[in-house]
Amino acid sequence: MPEKFHFSFLLHAHQPVGNFEEVFERCYQRAYLPFLQQLEKHPGIRAALHYSGPLLSWIEVNHPEYFELLRLLVKQKQAEMVGGGFYEPILAVIPPEDQREQIERFSSYLEQHFGERPCGAWLAERVWEPQMPSILATSHVNYTLVDDFHFLAGFEPSELFALYQAEDRGKAVRLFAGQKALRYLVPFGRVEEVIQYLREAAAMHPDGVAVFGDDMEKFGVWPGTFEHCYQNRWLGEFLTALERNSDWLSVTPPGEYAKTHSPLGRADLPTASYPEMAEWALPTGMRHPQIS
Repeated sequence: MPEKFHFSFLLHAHQPVGNFEEVFERCYQRAYLPFLQQLEKHPGIRAALHYSGPLLSWIEVNHPEYFELLRLLVKQKQAEMVGGGFYEPILAVIPPEDQREQIERFSSYLEQHFGERPCGAWLAERVWEPQMPSILATSHVNYTLVDDFHFLAGFEPSELFALYQAEDRGKAVRLFAGQKALRYLVPFGRVEEVIQYLREAAAMHPDGVAVFGDDMEKFGVWPGTFEHCYQNRWLGEFLTALERNSDWLSVTPPGEYAKTHSPLGRADLPTASYPEMAEWALPTGMRHPQIS
């Protein structure tokens, strides 16, 4: 029997400290709640979920029933909670003791409320520095996600349907490459296009993995997406299509894939973020030469 191809579906949800109450509530009603309700209807789909600490703290107070649903999904192995820094800091730019405190605080919070310590971490703004493996491994993080863009300094796109390992000062962390093509297809392409993309990747990379890692707000908060994903049922149809193709496709959380698969090789990446952040980080004169 041929090995299945793997699809990792990782969602990131964040609201900053001090954001307006109406923003929290609107995002909850239009994205966070309906997304989880759809996921619950599809027991064959196992997703990885990252919520920043300020957002979870708000939900805990204002919608404790959401925690009950999350606990159920975690217990049923349908949801894998993903850690990171509690207040969504860019880890590379804060002191080492604060890095550890941020990660530990969030890991303890997730364990307290959902019964398991996370094995993975979301990197705020996907900012990667070469010292990240030792930062994460010291805090007992097994894996993280960066964009395929981060790998372009030394890898071909066809090599990124796999797990890699990055090392720093004797410490190691596993790396997944989020696929840009999937970030554009989900949820804006036709469901058939997403399945075809995964089928073609499966033909080229048996037992490989394609990773989607992006904002949960794309599923209801971004303009037009509530109607698209829920009223027009794009999300439900997508999850149904994933289940219908389970003979060759496994929807596998990244933590599970990292536990059952060895890294394909080393990936000691240079400093990077996603392309827009790389532009925003430049001095104003370089970003807007016409005003310098």
